[in-house]
Amino acid sequence: MTFPDEKILLEQLAQGSEPAFAMLLDKYGNNIYSQALVYVKNTQEAQDIVQEVFMKIWEKRADLTAVTHFRSYLFIVARNHIISALRKKLQVSMATDTLELEDVGYVPDYTCRHRDLSRMVTAAVQMLPQQQQKAYLLSREQGLSHDEVAARMQVTREAAKKNISRALHFVRTFLRSHYDVPLLCISLLCY
Repeated sequence: MTFPDEKILLEQLAQGSEPAFAMLLDKYGNNIYSQALVYVKNTQEAQDIVQEVFMKIWEKRADLTAVTHFRSYLFIVARNHIISALRKKLQVSMATDTLELEDVGYVPDYTCRHRDLSRMVTAAVQMLPQQQQKAYLLSREQGLSHDEVAARMQVTREAAKKNISRALHFVRTFLRSHYDVPLLCISLLCY
C-alpha cells in the first residue's frame, strides 16, 4: 500500500476521513504495538495501548494539522500510554503486595519512592543551564520536536538538539549518581 504525503493525510484526518485514519493506523500500528509489547510484555495490553493511542489521535484529529512531525508526536503519545499502563500495573502490584504484607505490619512506600524520583528529576532539571532547561521542558514535557523547540527558542535545529541531548545526559547522570534507579526507569523518564 502506498501512502500519500503525511501532511495530506493529517489534513484529511482533521476533516474526519476514516480512510486517512486507517492508513495512519496501517502505517504506524505495528510499530507502536512492538514498542508497547517490549515494555508491557502482554499481547492484549499492547493491543489495548495501540487502540488507546489511535483513539487519542482520532479525538485530537482537528489539532493534528499543526503537528510538523507526526511520527514523533505519535510516539510521544504512545510512550505516555505505555508509561500509564506500567504505572497501573505497578499500582495493582503494590496493592497486592500491600494486602499480602499488612499481616506482618510492613507496607512498602512505593509512592514515596516515586515522589522522591520525581523530585530528583525536577532538581536535576532545575540545575541545568537556562537554554538546556528550556529545551528539555519543551521537548519532554510539551512533546515538541527538535524543529519546534528550535522555533520556540529562536535557535537553529542543531542548537536545540544539542541542548536537549546535553540536558538528557545531565539528568541521567544526576539520577544515576544520586538515586538508586534502574536504567529502564531513567530511560522512561528521560525519553
